[in-house]
Amino acid sequence: MKKSSNWLFRMMVLSAMLSSAITKLHANVNAINFDKIKYPAELAQDISFLRNNEPVYDHWVHDWVSDRPKADVVKRLSFLYSELGKLPADNVETALLIGDIAHYLYNMENEEYYQKAIDHYNAAMQLSPKDYRVYWFLGNHYALSAVALSSIKNYNLALQYLPRTAPSAFFWADYAVACSNASMPATALYAAQQSSKLTGAKTHIEEQVSVFKDGVLKAPPTDTILPGKDAWRVSGKRDGRVLITNWAAGVKIAVDSSWSFQPGDYKNGTTYAIIQPHQAIAKNGRKIGYNILVFAQMAKENQTLKQYLDMFTSKYPDRKNVSFDVGEIKNCLAYEIKDPSMYTDIGGGHLFAIALERSRPEYPGMALEEVVEIPAGDGKLNYYTSTRTYSRFNGKIYYLILLDSCEFIHEESLTNLKKVLDKGIIIE
Repeated sequence: MKKSSNWLFRMMVLSAMLSSAITKLHANVNAINFDKIKYPAELAQDISFLRNNEPVYDHWVHDWVSDRPKADVVKRLSFLYSELGKLPADNVETALLIGDIAHYLYNMENEEYYQKAIDHYNAAMQLSPKDYRVYWFLGNHYALSAVALSSIKNYNLALQYLPRTAPSAFFWADYAVACSNASMPATALYAAQQSSKLTGAKTHIEEQVSVFKDGVLKAPPTDTILPGKDAWRVSGKRDGRVLITNWAAGVKIAVDSSWSFQPGDYKNGTTYAIIQPHQAIAKNGRKIGYNILVFAQMAKENQTLKQYLDMFTSKYPDRKNVSFDVGEIKNCLAYEIKDPSMYTDIGGGHLFAIALERSRPEYPGMALEEVVEIPAGDGKLNYYTSTRTYSRFNGKIYYLILLDSCEFIHEESLTNLKKVLDKGIIIE
């Protein structure tokens, strides 16, 4: 962890995000059971100091605001860190507490405590691997250290072990801050609202992240025209595939880095993208290309999904009803179409048309969000990269996914279609 880039990021992002109002709320030290920590009685005042002054140092600040000199606070916390380190190393509460103190010392620009905090949180994890707090505390440390990817990974683990009864409002507040810093505004709003529900009133963190509603979470006007490069945007990379997201249409597609991707404009309530996998090789050795079309359109009033699909397929009287799953969406309406009059020199057309519908979710974009990373790109996709500025359109959207292929390469093209449908596309 290099100090130069780390502290610069903090000054630019965290000091703007983490006001004193928020820091008074998100305080994971309150989730520690101090009754289970057998510290000497002479440390009672130091423990009290730690808990009562925690908002001063639970995040990095550009200007020291406490009446106590910073050097004195560092000295007192360093003493407590040292003394608690003498306790037996078999208590998860102790490990979490010492990790928090190291985290606080790091926040006060003592770089050597960055790794020490991680080590203590990992020690707590070894003692209690199903305790959501160990992943929460570690995720919070990474979030406030500008390591967004590691932060969200740990929060995702915390969510797996989060107790169904009486989860901490502080957890959700910290998670909201982490998601804000990871450019995941919909998830940040969701987390902040969970914190408010548990608190029983609208919290300061929800008040702050509510600005996203009129910003990146606001649906664009229905008459908006978006060029393809703005409608479809690179949002990350995973397992050798480039993630491309259309926030307005509520779609994310994972495209193999060797495939071509052609983004279409958004206009008149419609948008599309064409995926071109690498050419398939027929049994006679001929290389043949094929396309997968993803088309989204705002649903028309009183139009059914079948009527929508029929607009594209009614001219094929021999179409056959089939069923496909698209991500988590089961049994989508679909047809298999064989047309010998198409592509006559390569066996005739063999197509699949799949239709599904989705209404706007409560937290649009949440299912699509990824920790922001700068994609390396391969010369084909990197020009789509830009900043998210809008969310999903209001109302219901109809989606059409079309495999345009031929009989000679039917099996390979169908396999790649299923690859996209199974783990390569999310429609929220």
